[in-house]
Parts: sequence; structure tokens; C-alpha cells
Amino acid sequence: MRILVVSHPPLSAELGAAQIALQLAGALRDRGHDAVAASPEPLPPDTRWWNLWRRQTRGVERLARELGPFDVIDTPAISASPRLARLAGKGRLVARSVQPELRYLWLGLRDDVAHRPTPRALANAALGIPRAADVLGGWRRADRILCLGSHELEWMRRRFPRLAARAGVYLCALPAAEREILAGVRSRRRAPAGPGVRFLWIGRWSSQKGTPRLLRFLRERIAGHGEDLFTIAGCGPAAEREIPPAWLREGRLRLLPAFARPELPELLAGHDAGLFTSDVEGWGLSLTEMLEAGLTVFATEAGGVADLRPYFPVSLRPFPPPPEIAFGPLEDLEANGYRERFSWPAIARSWEGQVLGS
Repeated sequence: MRILVVSHPPLSAELGAAQIALQLAGALRDRGHDAVAASPEPLPPDTRWWNLWRRQTRGVERLARELGPFDVIDTPAISASPRLARLAGKGRLVARSVQPELRYLWLGLRDDVAHRPTPRALANAALGIPRAADVLGGWRRADRILCLGSHELEWMRRRFPRLAARAGVYLCALPAAEREILAGVRSRRRAPAGPGVRFLWIGRWSSQKGTPRLLRFLRERIAGHGEDLFTIAGCGPAAEREIPPAWLREGRLRLLPAFARPELPELLAGHDAGLFTSDVEGWGLSLTEMLEAGLTVFATEAGGVADLRPYFPVSLRPFPPPPEIAFGPLEDLEANGYRERFSWPAIARSWEGQVLGS
């Protein structure tokens, strides 16, 4: 089968959606398919925030036309346009989620209008209607809808019962080489030697990631636990505008606006506990990375938490952390089936069964 797996972002392993597309296409090739991951980037130089999604859709249509024909076109729902459906022809059109698009859209618009009612925010709110219409239209046109994780699948079935028969689920995993490195970090993990806990939060600085919740927790924890230390990583420059300068001056909190992928193992090894505070999340690759590296993670009910919890009964706990944290023995990820289920060969088999019926 010839399969096109679309990533809106450029095909860089530094970007979560691109990493998923690259890994899925590679795993499908290993199963004998002619699968290619492709991105509409670079977009035309006059692309702006207000026409980005439409430029991405035109780019996806161009990929399908120039690289096709394909037996399966796998794309985010917002780009599953009428023209793309025609280009798919008698093949199959798959709307595969990499993030809960409608929920992200709603939260972003709510925050823009409530906190920053600028002309741009109001214009963005107005554009929310056609963007949402394109997502819904993509779902209706798709032969198969694949939600990222059971949390999103349950939401889809509850909110759009007429689409439930075409809705399925796929999971997310790290590349094999990266998980082996993190397995080494995990094997060297020891309980904290000192009185304090070193907490790590990873993500872009956005309210969807639960940053107000994180800040409330930090205020309480920093005031009551003088030995604890905190790192906020991958947050870009925005976090510093909301972090009290005293936390930085006193050394209680460290900001790491950006880091390269090779730096991740050392970053994970240098902390005891992870924080995952998202209100809405696609999967949360940082959650998987922290758990596989042996951190105890305190997480909200979002993203991949429901799917991961059965395999991490000790390490994956509800957010917020209790006043005193008892670190338990780490799970055996080989014996409990985690490494097999959350692997790209297994994910590709599941995709194949749901999309191709084999």
C-alpha cells in the first residue's frame, strides 16, 4: 500500500507532531508498505497567523497531487478538505489526531477574548468558526478517524455519537533509540538522597498546559517546603514574565527556555519528580519521557494519562503532589507489557488493522 502520513510542522524530531508522523511512517514501511511522511512546509512567505491553516491545507493537497496517487492519505482533520478527499479517490482518507483540535481552539479563543481583547484576539475569535467548520468537515469526510489516546476517543464518542462508528484510537511512543537511552537513566535511578525534591515541568508556556495551575502549586510549595527545587524547561521566553523574580534570585526555580534533544537524558536524570498540569493535551511526550526515565510524575487527567496509568501504578500519581512524597520501587516495564504495547511496531499493527481492516 502507498501511504501518505502528513505532519503540519516541518519534519523535525524536535517537534512532537512531526516525530509521530516520522515514527508511524517508518513503522509502516517496516511492515512492507510504501509509506512516506511529508510536511507542507515551507509555506509561502506571505503566510500569516490568520491564513496559516488554509495554507497548510493547500500544501497538503499539493503533496497528495505531486507525490500521489496514494492508497491511504493520513492527515490532521482540519486538512481533510473536499479537494483532498477527491485526490484520495477510491483510496482511504484518515483523519488522525495529534491534538484535540476543537478543544484547543475553544480554550485559545476563550483566553484571548477574556484576557487579551485586542483587535487581533477578536479577529482570531472570528476565524475560530471557519477553523472549527473545517475540523468537523474533515471528520465527516474521513473514512476513519483516529483519536490520540482513549481520553480523546471517549470525548469524541460522547460529543459526536454519529461519528463513533468510524472513530478509533492509536497510542504514542518514543523512538526506539531514545527509549533505550532513557532506560539507562531509569536503571540508575535512586531515591532522593537529600530532604528536598527536585521537580521538573516540561512544555511550552500556554494556559492549555495548565500554567495557572502550575503557578498556584509553586506558590504553595515554595512557601512550605524550603528544600524543594524546581525546573521549568522548554517554555520559551514567556514563562519569565509570569514567574516572581524572587524565585529565580533565590535559586528555588530555574528556567530553561529551550534545550536540545541530546540534553534531555541529563535533564531527566537531574530530577526526582515530574509535573504534568495540562487542562487539554494531545498525548504529552514529555509525560512518557519522564515516566520512562524513572521519575515519579504527578499528573492531571489529560493526554495519555489514562492509557499509561495501568503500566505505572507506582510512578504515575494524581496532581498535585502531597506534602510528603514517598518514592516507591519502579515498575518492570518489560514484564508488565509496557515496552511492547507502547512501541511503534505495535502502534503500526493497530493502525493497519483499523485503517486497512487487516
